Amino acid sequence: MIDLHTHILPNIDDGASNLEEALEMTRILAAQGVKGAVCTPHYYPTEMTIEDFVNLRREAAGLMKDSDIPLFLASETYLHEYLLYYRDLDALKIEGSNYLLLELPFDKVWKEDVYSNIQQLINRFDISPIIAHIERYPLAKEKHINNLKEIGCIFQLNTSSLLDKTNKRKALKYMRKGFIDVLGSDCHNTSNRIPQV
Repeated sequence: MIDLHTHILPNIDDGASNLEEALEMTRILAAQGVKGAVCTPHYYPTEMTIEDFVNLRREAAGLMKDSDIPLFLASETYLHEYLLYYRDLDALKIEGSNYLLLELPFDKVWKEDVYSNIQQLINRFDISPIIAHIERYPLAKEKHINNLKEIGCIFQLNTSSLLDKTNKRKALKYMRKGFIDVLGSDCHNTSNRIPQV
């Protein structure tokens, strides 16, 4: 199993706060039988350029020589129209693939602009969008998920949601309905958002 959504890399986002914690996260995943992890630090297009993000990610990844599992570079990219102004998004995709882990707005109902922006990303950059932690969006309804599925999105579920009182019911419902395509821990640290697959 490969963990498709992690915040292992140190000192780049709200994930691992230092190298020791980052390496401990890889040890925890390895002990659970995980064979590799996709490193998906948050990328917010309104806060920095892709080039600046890639430089930060490269520095963080360079520290991880003693990782207990192979690490693959990627991002958890927040959906924003600024993405459409880039020549390509290759550096944000999961290494060696066309998959892009996308985070959608939490605080508003998804309207036509969300679907339109995703469709443009698919058409312009030949990406396959993976919608991060689909069960965690409080305003998302089944019709929204069906709309996203129709334009070619696939859906990632946080494994921790299966144990969490807040999201467990929705997570199980989405699994029963066949919405979930891939799993990820969305681990951030070794205290309250631990690697758990």
